[in-house]
Order: sequence, then C-alpha cells, then structure tokens
Amino acid sequence: MFVFKATFSILLLSAVMAVVGYRYGFADIAGHLQQLSVQIVAVTIFGLLANAMIAVFRFQVLASDAGHPIGFRRAMAAVGAGSIAGALFFQIAGQLMARGVVMRRGGVPFSAVVVVTLYERGVAALVSGLIAVLGAVHIFGRIYLDQSAGGGQLVKIVCGLAAAIGMAGFFGFGDLARQHAWPLLTRQTVLRFLRVAGLTVLVQLPMMGVYVALAHEFSPHTPMIDLVAASAIVMFAASVPISLAGWGVREFSAVMALGAIGMSASGALTTAIIIGAGSLLAMGAVFALSFNEKPQGVVAAEQAEIATIDYAKALGWVVPLAAAVFVLFQIYVPVGSGLLNVNLADPVAILGGSLFVLHAMSNRRLPQWRARHVNLFGLLATLAIGASLLIGASRFGWTNWALVNRFIGWFVLLGYAATGALIGTMGHSRALRIFALSGVGAAVGIILVEIALVLVNATGLHTGSLVTPNAIEGFAQNRNAFAFQLLMALGGAIVFLEGKRSRFLVFSLFIAALWFAGSRSGWISLAGLFAVAVHLRRAGVREIAKSVVLAVFVAAVVLIAQTLSGTVSLPELLPNVSSTAERLESLVAGWKMFMSHPIFGAGLGAFNHLDIRTMGGIPLVIHSTALWLLAELGLAGFFIFAIAGISIWRSSWRRAPIDAASALIALSFVTFAIMSGPADMMYQRIFWLVAGAALALPRLMPSEASATIAPSPG
Repeated sequence: MFVFKATFSILLLSAVMAVVGYRYGFADIAGHLQQLSVQIVAVTIFGLLANAMIAVFRFQVLASDAGHPIGFRRAMAAVGAGSIAGALFFQIAGQLMARGVVMRRGGVPFSAVVVVTLYERGVAALVSGLIAVLGAVHIFGRIYLDQSAGGGQLVKIVCGLAAAIGMAGFFGFGDLARQHAWPLLTRQTVLRFLRVAGLTVLVQLPMMGVYVALAHEFSPHTPMIDLVAASAIVMFAASVPISLAGWGVREFSAVMALGAIGMSASGALTTAIIIGAGSLLAMGAVFALSFNEKPQGVVAAEQAEIATIDYAKALGWVVPLAAAVFVLFQIYVPVGSGLLNVNLADPVAILGGSLFVLHAMSNRRLPQWRARHVNLFGLLATLAIGASLLIGASRFGWTNWALVNRFIGWFVLLGYAATGALIGTMGHSRALRIFALSGVGAAVGIILVEIALVLVNATGLHTGSLVTPNAIEGFAQNRNAFAFQLLMALGGAIVFLEGKRSRFLVFSLFIAALWFAGSRSGWISLAGLFAVAVHLRRAGVREIAKSVVLAVFVAAVVLIAQTLSGTVSLPELLPNVSSTAERLESLVAGWKMFMSHPIFGAGLGAFNHLDIRTMGGIPLVIHSTALWLLAELGLAGFFIFAIAGISIWRSSWRRAPIDAASALIALSFVTFAIMSGPADMMYQRIFWLVAGAALALPRLMPSEASATIAPSPG
C-alpha cells in the first residue's frame, strides 16, 4: 500500500508538473514564488501554525472526552509525530503508531488512541466533505450523478451499504448495539460531538485562509467567494487517504478547481506546493516545541477523570463486525501492470491486525488457536510467499503484481485473519455467533438490492450497467467471487441461524442469488456445502428442499416478468466457447510452468508476467488455487498450504457436530476446497476473516459445546 500511494503521488504530481511546465514553463512557478510579499509569507506561516495548534487543542479535548486528560504539550507531541508518521507511512496506521508511542508515556492505552483518532478523522471527513460539496455547488452550479460516468454505481454502493448495515444489525449486532451503544447517545454526547465539529471548522479556517491568501496573491482579479469555494474542494481532496500526505492529489485538484474559476495552472500548482510543504514544516515545528513537556508524574496527577469505557473491548467488537460488513464491498484500482484489489474493509483489517498483535504482545505469548500449529503454518506460508517473491525477482525482475497484489496482499490476508481473531479474545461462542450472523445479514442486504434490481430490469425499466440479470455480482466485481462470498455467509447461517422460518427464508434468498449469479462453480459448491451440512446434522434435507422450491418460485417470477417485457435472460447453464478456451489456456500454461519449475516454482507473479490476456483485455489468471500454488510456489509451497489446510480441517471435522466454531471451520474449508478447484480463491478476504474468527475461539468444555448445537432443523 505504501508503494502504491508513493507511486500514485509521484506519478500524479509529475503529470501535473509536466502539463503545467509544458503549457506555461517552470519560469512562471519561479516567478510566482518571487512574487510573494513579506505579508503573504507571514500570513501563510501564521495560518499553517494556527491550523496545527487548533488541531492540537482538538486532540486534547477528544482525549479528555475519552476519559484520558493530557497536557497540551503531550497533545502537541502526539499530533506532530502522528502527522509526520502519517506522511511517511500508511496515513492512518502511521498516525496511530506514532500517537500510540507518545501517548503511552502518559499512561493512555493504545485502544483509546485508536478510538480518539478514528473519531477525529470521521468528524473531519464529514465536515470537510460538506464544505466541499457547498464549494462544488457554487463553482459548478449543480451536482448531478451521470450514470455513464459511474454515478449509478455510486448510488448502488450507497444503497448496498445501507441495506447491508441495516440487515447486519437485524440479524447480528442489533441487540449488542442497543445494550451498549444506544445508552451512550445522550444529550452530553450530542453536545460533545457539536463541540468537536465546531473545533474541526476552526481547524480548517486557517488552512482555507492560507489557500485564499496565496491564490489571491497570484490571481488578484478572481472573486474571493470563488477562491473560498475552490479551496474547500482542494482541502477535501488532499485529505482523502489515497496518496502520500496528499501530494499529487492536492496539486491536481488545485489545478482543476482553481482553474475552473479562472486561475492559471502555474499559480494553482504553486499554491498547492507551498501549502503541502508548509504543512509538514508546521507539524514538525509543533513536534519540536513539545520537547519541554512536563514530567510524567505531574501530568498524571492532573488527570481528574477516569475512562469508564473499556476501549480495548469495544474495539474487539466493533472492528471485526465492521469488517464482516465491509468485506463484501470490493473495487479494483488500476496500478502499474495490473489491478490493485481494494476492499472497503482493508483499512479495518490493517487496524484489526495491529490490535491483535498488540493484544498478543501484552499477553507476552503467541496467539492461541483451537487447532494445532496454526502459528507455525502461518510462518511457513509467509516464508514460502517471500521466497517465491525473491525467486520471481531473480528470474524476471520485480513486478507490481507480485510485490503489491501477491506479497503485500498476503499480509493483508493475515490482517483479515487477525481481525476476525479479535472476536476470539471475547472468549465465548456468543461473540462468534454475533459476528457470523452480522455477515449473514450484510449478505442478505446485498442480495435484496440485487434481486430488486433484477426485478426492476425485468419489468423493462432501464437500469444501465447496474445489473446483468444472468450474472449479478453484488459488489465483488466478479460472479465467482460473489458466489464465494454468498457461500461463506451461508455457512454461518447454517451453523448459527435459529428458527425454522428464518432459516427457510434466508436459505431461499441465498439459493436464488446464486442462481442469478450464474456461477457454475458456485452451484457445485452449494451442493457440496449442503451435503456436508446434512452429514454434520447442521441442516435437514426437508428444509433445504423447501428452500429450493421457494428459490425456484422467485426465479420463475423473474422469468415471467422478463417474458412479458421481452427481456428474457437466463444464467449460462453450460460454459461458452471463449470462457472454456480461456480456462483451458490458463490451466495448460500453469501446468507447463509447474513442470518447468517443479520444486520451488517459477516465482511469485510468474504467470502474470507472461501477460496472457482474456478476450476483454484483462490479465488471465490460473483458474485453480492448487495449480497456481504448484506453478509459482512449486511442490514446496503447495505442500505447506495443503498440509496446513488439511490439518486444520481434520481437527475441526471431528468436533463439528457438537461445536459451532468447529462446524463453521469445517463448512468454510469445504467450500474453499470445492470452489478453489475451478477458480482461484486464495486471495478472497472473507475466507480468512471467517477462519480467523472461528479458529481464535477457545475450545469449549463438552457441556458448553453441546449448548452451541443448532436446533434440529425441520
């Protein structure tokens, strides 16, 4: 991610400077710098320092609201160090690590730092986003959503998120939220939120003043109100964590927004560069001024309020539950020679992984799992991935696909497993049940949105690219990936969902969604999942048969509506010629690669380096997890993953009929094994999230285990 953000910033900044230099010449930028008066330089310095100091005060207020009052110099050190670390590392993660180190000296736990920082960033995003919208309305006259430019997809994502969160609360975390979160929504909480929002506005005013002052200096004839509106857009764009400390995005948005009100590109670029460099210098000065902090004992003695919330426990609930919902929302960002797989839950997984590691370090022992040798398996798999990366680099050089998608992506997967494992720190099966049913509810919400779009499309109304009736994809961007998400969630429903009517309706929805997804490997895996569930006495043949009948009825209703509107479109029952040819080509090429390098493989990213493209121009991947492991990691890497998977599955299979966590592991691993045969599912995040949650739950005593058995299905 750091490599991506740095590369993104450098390329975007270089492109902006190249365009500006080509059109205006870099002499104009130098001329703008020489044009600066002493008064404007003073205003810039004062504004950036004021921005930093008000941000320090806001952090001090937030820490006090969280029950951990700190001195002003401590707040200066935390904010200054966090801003610098965020500019050099992952923006949020670097900020959290630096703040955590500083605050730990004052006796503030890392969990409280996380809560305070996320609250601060959330309120700041809300306030700056609203101001930016007002600025955009003023400059561009109106805001509209162009479906051909992605506006329709944006609406669909918003509706999908709302439905997923709502249904996740209904099925999973609703009671938990009512018990613990709702009582916190008091009048005092509202007043504190308004105070923080007001401080956030005060934080942004000096920065906006600097933008306006510099822009007015370079473009004195531009109306002030236009400069204020444009600066709001630039400030919001620079705060979005997709670049390195805003570099590149800030300059690009400045040229676009300020250019829209008549300012020259060279003047806009100069303004953005001055503010970017000046902000870092201001935060560095704040950090340097914090060195004369009061001694530890004095600050501790000043603390009059004690936190009443266990933030570590709160994060242990909130982070995995957020991941269970957001993991279903995935997009692709083009980078280098391939596509960077970005998931809305990725930042949550990075945070969750960090919290899990800190939890293990505080206990001064390795993480404990219900299966044996999990830590060893994780270490060996990581070494295998790392060795394969080096092998590939030595054979065909470094590639973005190998380094970012596969190698760094592997650590993201470990982060997902660790995030799920935070549920295990709760120490009881109720936590796993709430986690699993929250994921089930989120999937149900997405299914309802997709089926609604299918029905609307079947009536003849135009839905554009929002849905293809014979291949719904949810928000996974791929029918097979969506089918795998549904199957993993269905496993949780089989194990934890109670009530004959609820199980019947939910099973029917999942079966209907899998039909509309048109994933043949998904259909095969569904049959295998139900067969295993029946064998483990976690589902009954009768309830499955009833669910299939209702799913067929839903499909028939859609078919009738399509027939009446003349838009009949059925899922592909048999593979078409092109997809079969692509699949066979990947399997043959993968097998040849394995035979050429059977022991240690051809190296990470070797198959992608062949640059074999599909009919749509997308890089072809090996359509089999096992064959991908053999081709790129060789027999050595394949056996590490295979032995780990079989060992964990076997230890869970024996206890699956009497233990819910073991049943979830068994069903998840069976689904993964079947689905991975005709498709590569290794980097599907939801599997690692669910597996981590179930494996981290402590083994129960026989009496406790029997209590987790699902009611006998009808």
